[in-house]
Amino acid sequence: MMRRIASLALAATTLSACGLVVQRQAPDPAVEETRVAEDDAEAGVIELARFFGDCDDATQGVTDVSQATSECEVIQILTNAFNADNAVGIDVEQLGGAQFASYYDTLNATYAGGSPPDVAVMHASNLPDYASRDLLVQLDDVMGSVDVDPSIWTEPAREAVTYDGATYGVPFDVHANLWHVNVDLMDEAGLVDADGIPILPSSPEEFLAQAAQLEEATGAQYFATDANQFALDVMVFISLLYQNGGDIVSEDGSHATLDTPEAREVLEFMNTLFDEGIADPQQDYTAAQSAFLSGDVAVLHNGTWVVNQYAAEAPFEYRTMPFPGIFGEPANWSNSHVWVIPVQSDPGDYKEALEFVGYLDDHVADWAVGTGHLPPKEPVLASDEFASAPQRSNFASATVEQAQLLPSVGNWQPIEDIIKREIEATWLTGKSVDQALQDAQREIDIRLDATNG
Repeated sequence: MMRRIASLALAATTLSACGLVVQRQAPDPAVEETRVAEDDAEAGVIELARFFGDCDDATQGVTDVSQATSECEVIQILTNAFNADNAVGIDVEQLGGAQFASYYDTLNATYAGGSPPDVAVMHASNLPDYASRDLLVQLDDVMGSVDVDPSIWTEPAREAVTYDGATYGVPFDVHANLWHVNVDLMDEAGLVDADGIPILPSSPEEFLAQAAQLEEATGAQYFATDANQFALDVMVFISLLYQNGGDIVSEDGSHATLDTPEAREVLEFMNTLFDEGIADPQQDYTAAQSAFLSGDVAVLHNGTWVVNQYAAEAPFEYRTMPFPGIFGEPANWSNSHVWVIPVQSDPGDYKEALEFVGYLDDHVADWAVGTGHLPPKEPVLASDEFASAPQRSNFASATVEQAQLLPSVGNWQPIEDIIKREIEATWLTGKSVDQALQDAQREIDIRLDATNG
C-alpha cells in the first residue's frame, strides 16, 4: 500500500553554469494546500542521481538485498526492489554521474540545464551549498507523509540534513574514520591486552613508541593511510585537529582557523610519521590497502565503507576499532550520505520522489549491514541485526559518539581541496608547515569571503 503523500508546490529556478544563481517564484497557496490521496500517485519514471559506481552486471534483475557485496550493489538492488514492489508503477532510473570524482560536476550541470534529477544523493558537507541557494526542497512539513521520523535519528544524522534550522534531506548513514587493525602483528609486538584486544595509543608519544616497538618486533610498517590520492589524509588531519581543540573555520563561518598552534602541532606530528618511516607518504589508497591486506601493515586508516570487505578478505585476525583520541578526547571526522529532492523548474509536485526517499529511509538497516556505514536511526543502531553484522560491536556506538561533522559552510569542496593540497605539500614537496598553513588560511578566507559576500 502506497503511503499518503503530501503534494508540494514547486519553485522555479534560473541557473547559470558559472554559479547556480537562483530566482524563486512565490508559491501558489492553492497548490500548497492540496493533499494527494494514494491513488493520485502516478506511474512514470523518476530520475535518480547517485555515485557508488556501476554494477549493472551483478545486479540485473536482483531484488534480494542480502545478495549485495558492495555499496553499489546495495543501492542498486534496493532500487530494483522499489521498482518491482511499488503498487503505482513508479520506475526509478539512474542518471549519469555514478563515478564519485565527477558526480557533483554532473549534478551541477543538470541544474544549469534546468533539469535536475528528481532525487539525488549528497554528502552532508555539500548540502549547505545547495540549500543556501534554495535548490533543495525543505522536507520538515512533508516527511511524515512517508513515515520518515526525525525523532529517532542520531544526533550526527540530524545535524547532517539541517541547514539554517530547516531539514533539507533524509540521512542514509553516518560514515567516519576507523582504525583497521592486524591483531596478529599487534600481538607479536606485545601491543594487546589480556583479552587479546589491540592497545591503541592515547598520545603522540605513545603513537611513536608503539610504532618503534612494533617495527622492532615484526619489521612491519605500523600505520598506513592514503597520503596523496583521495582525501583520507585530510580526514586524519581534521580528526586530530578537532582532538587538539582546533577547527577549520570560525563558528560563524566567516574565516578560516588553520594558521594556529593547534593545527601546526597536528601537521608537524603527521610529518613526523612520514619522516621516520612510520607511514609511507608514497602510498595512495590502493597501495595502502594492499599493504594492509598483505599483512605488511599493522594499522590502516580507512573508513566505515570497507569493514565488510576487510572482514571477508583479511588473511589474519582482523579487528575494526574506533579512531583513538591521540590529542585528547576522541573526536572523529565524519560525514553522511543523505537523500535530497532537488527543486524543479516546472510547477507540480514531488510525491513520487518523496515516496522513493521514504522507501530508502525504510531500508537504512540494509544499507548499514551491507556496507559498514553507521545507521542514522537509534533503533537500528541498537538492533540485534546490526550488532550481529561483522565487527559492528567493536566500533559502532563509540564512533557515533565521537563523530564530528564538517563545518556547515557553502562551497565546502574547494576548501577541502585547499587543505589537501597544502598539507600534502609538506610531506611530498618539502613545503614548510608554517607556510602551508598560512597559505591554506589565506586561500580559504578568500573562498569564504566570496561565499558569504
